Order: sequence, then C-alpha cells, then structure tokens
Amino acid sequence: MKELIKFSLHDYLRSHKYFPPISTFFVLVFVQYTYTPNPIIDSYAVTALIIYVISSWLCISVLSLDPPVQRQIMILHGKGRNRYYISKLLSVWLIAVLLTVYSFVYPIIFGMFAEPVTLTIGFVSFANHILLATLGITVASLFSEALMESPVNSYGGLALTIVLSIAALGIHGALPTALKNITWVIPPAVNTQQSLMNWSGENLGDLSIFPFIWIIIYTILLLILFLKLAKS
Repeated sequence: MKELIKFSLHDYLRSHKYFPPISTFFVLVFVQYTYTPNPIIDSYAVTALIIYVISSWLCISVLSLDPPVQRQIMILHGKGRNRYYISKLLSVWLIAVLLTVYSFVYPIIFGMFAEPVTLTIGFVSFANHILLATLGITVASLFSEALMESPVNSYGGLALTIVLSIAALGIHGALPTALKNITWVIPPAVNTQQSLMNWSGENLGDLSIFPFIWIIIYTILLLILFLKLAKS
C-alpha cells in the first residue's frame, strides 16, 4: 500500500495535472483573507468548503491519471482492486491534509484574525477541514473514470453534485415539508458550517456534533459504495 501511494503521488506530480486545482486553492484562500481582520470560525468554515471542492477536483484528477493497461498492472502488483483504489484515495487525502495545514496556519502566521485562535476553535476547525476534504474525495470517487467513461459526465456530474451540496440548506428550506427528507441524500457539505456559525467557540459542549458524525457516516457509505462499484 505504501509503495502504491508513493508511486501515485510521484506520478501525479510528474503529470502536472495538480496545477489547476492547487493554484485555484491558493487563489481562493488569498482572496478569502484579502480584508482583515476576519472572524475566526466563519473564515475557517469558508476555507473548509474550499478544501471540500478542491479535494473533489484532486480526486477525480488522480483517478483519471492511469491508462487502462497501467491500471491493470498496478492492480495486480497491489494485490487487488480495493488496495489500488484505496491507495489512490489516500494519496489524494494526503495532499488535502497538506492544503488543510496551509489554510489553517496561513491566517495565523500573517495575523488575519482579530483575536488569537484558541485550542478549542483550532481543533474543531481543523477537524472540519479534514472531514470535508474526506467527504469531497469520496463524493468525487463516484464520478471518476473508474466508474464513468465520459469526461463530460464525470466532471459535469461532479460539478452538479458539488453545487447541490453547497446549496443544500437553501434547497431544504425551499422544499415543502413532505419532501424535505430528500435532502438527506445530498452530500452534507454545509451541515457543519451551520453548526459552527451558530457556535460561540467558547465551550465544546455547546457545539452540535451530529453534523460531524453524519459526515463520517455518509463518507463511509460512499467509500463502501465506490469500492463495490469499482469491483463490478
């Protein structure tokens, strides 16, 4: 598994396909902190959403990198499709973690906040970034070349899903009561954002943790679904 991850990262860096999503990430984070000072929780909630979008972009890019022959060789070398695809997803996750660290420390180092980041706010905000990065990766996996042959369907389907997930709260509010439960199938990218923006940041016990748990459950379900579909 470790060798597969190292190979995937090396191959991806050599392909230069990382440049569009990574450069877009840096531009968005820079724009986010153009004006100072910024509210800590709200700012981190926004950059977590940026990580969500960029992670999904990275995932679909990494999973489309290997041509069919190379994919089959790596599957045989890696002793199974599950190990091959998990190594790909972990490769993307490691890149996302690095981007998360950057988005977390950048405003602290350059004094973009009006007040110091407390340990409690820092921990919750960092965890939110990681959860949304992981969610973005698993969402994108379902639209990757492993399951969809057409790049138009792949990128178009992913873009539509990302937009729907970001607009989920608005969609929930606009639907009649009888149809509101439909929104449970939409990726819960903004559920934690609402909890964070309603949180004072002082006491961890005042924070609603169900949205965070739901992201974990949803992500696990998507991962299982992707691995099953990829094997068929």
